[in-house]
Amino acid sequence: MFLYINPIGQRCLQSEKALLKIIDEADMNIHFKFIPVLNLQNVERYMQFQNLNRRDLDLRNHVFSTIYEAVLAYKAATFQGNKKSQAFLMQLQQVFQQPDTKLVLEIAEKAHLDTEMLLEDWHSDLTKQVFDSDQQLACEMNIKMTPSAVAFDYSKDDSEAGLLIENCDSYDLLKEVCSQGVSPEDTYQKLQKHKANVTKIAFRVLS
Repeated sequence: MFLYINPIGQRCLQSEKALLKIIDEADMNIHFKFIPVLNLQNVERYMQFQNLNRRDLDLRNHVFSTIYEAVLAYKAATFQGNKKSQAFLMQLQQVFQQPDTKLVLEIAEKAHLDTEMLLEDWHSDLTKQVFDSDQQLACEMNIKMTPSAVAFDYSKDDSEAGLLIENCDSYDLLKEVCSQGVSPEDTYQKLQKHKANVTKIAFRVLS
């Protein structure tokens, strides 16, 4: 499961909590990765969700810079382990509204991260390379908005199809996608039949 998120997005925080709960409850192995996304559509949707003036170019640039700084901070945190970086990300999403080094370091301390290492890695070339790689993967998977999930069933060697679901902040929806023994294609067909009950959700099968 690839969960594409906005590192300052509240709806993305809901998706992350839902997915972690599902993984904790599951009787099977679910491999997952949180991937932060920064694109114009993501900025636009965030401003709309926060009721910000989308015609204010200075404000738009500020939002873009804020998300960018948060993305790099999270990617730098991942170098110190998944659990610590996940805790860091989820705390960041609750309070981070502007590029604030002091706040980032306070959150890093709460997540038991090495703050000196985080500062060193935050704007390093390696972090930026990892960021670029994430954005390329998001582009290849046609990610337009966050939160979006892409699920693959690697237990079936003959299937390389993946299911893309946009606006996936629902526990029930994500649990359906993670159902054991159900292929992405079958899940897609099942969800299509009940699409009226999950409005504002887009389904696409990737291959």
